[in-house]
Amino acid sequence: MLFAVIGHPIEHSLSPLLHKISFELMKVEAEYVKVDVPPHRLGDFMSSVDMIFNGINVTIPHKVEVLKYVDVADDLVNEVGAANTLKIKDGKIYAFNTDVEGVRGSIKDAVDPKGLKVAVLGAGGAARAAVVALRDEAQVTVFNRTLEKAKRLAEELGVDYAGLNEVDKIKKHDIIINATPVGMDGVSMPIPPDVIESRHVLMDMVYRPLYTPFLKVGLAKGAKTVNGLKMLVIQGMESEKVWLGASPYWRDVYERLLASLA
Repeated sequence: MLFAVIGHPIEHSLSPLLHKISFELMKVEAEYVKVDVPPHRLGDFMSSVDMIFNGINVTIPHKVEVLKYVDVADDLVNEVGAANTLKIKDGKIYAFNTDVEGVRGSIKDAVDPKGLKVAVLGAGGAARAAVVALRDEAQVTVFNRTLEKAKRLAEELGVDYAGLNEVDKIKKHDIIINATPVGMDGVSMPIPPDVIESRHVLMDMVYRPLYTPFLKVGLAKGAKTVNGLKMLVIQGMESEKVWLGASPYWRDVYERLLASLA
């Protein structure tokens, strides 16, 4: 069996290592590769996937655009408006979204979100997954630099919205999720450090670096933190359930992945 992750750029993806660890734990004979697919090549790539791959993970910037090329999308894909997992069977391409469970599982590993106030920073695809993951149990507000974008997302998904500059509002939340790329450079923060308090639970959807400045400030203040690697592993295990009908316990894969990165 052959699986892949597609995106652009893709060279830093940890997905091949993650799935290699998982396949070894399950004693599954399969390969997992990364394929750099620039946006203008997506159509060409998708036209031949059914002859090559059993399953595909989709990452930035293709999670929305890829929906043009699938035969069947599940309800969650339609709700989020994005897919990160494709299953190829009998010449048909089926689309799924496991990012939602990635967010939900990561947060629930740290805290029960029921009844809590959640601030989601950003209004892109990652933010959509975070909102859908938590809106049924928690009170979710989308904060974005461009207010119009936050408004569109919030109204579509039935949650509140505000500007990213409204830091006093952000501070009043219990859980703060960074769903922007800010912090990938190892220097930048999506919000000022003084917004973060020890009572907060912080989650960063960025997984490289493992501890972004956002999470480092949280750790220094005694806040609970959830790194993006945990989400990556949980959504990856959910993808394997789609492809193979089973997966190892995510924590076993997570611990091995952490050890291999040390």
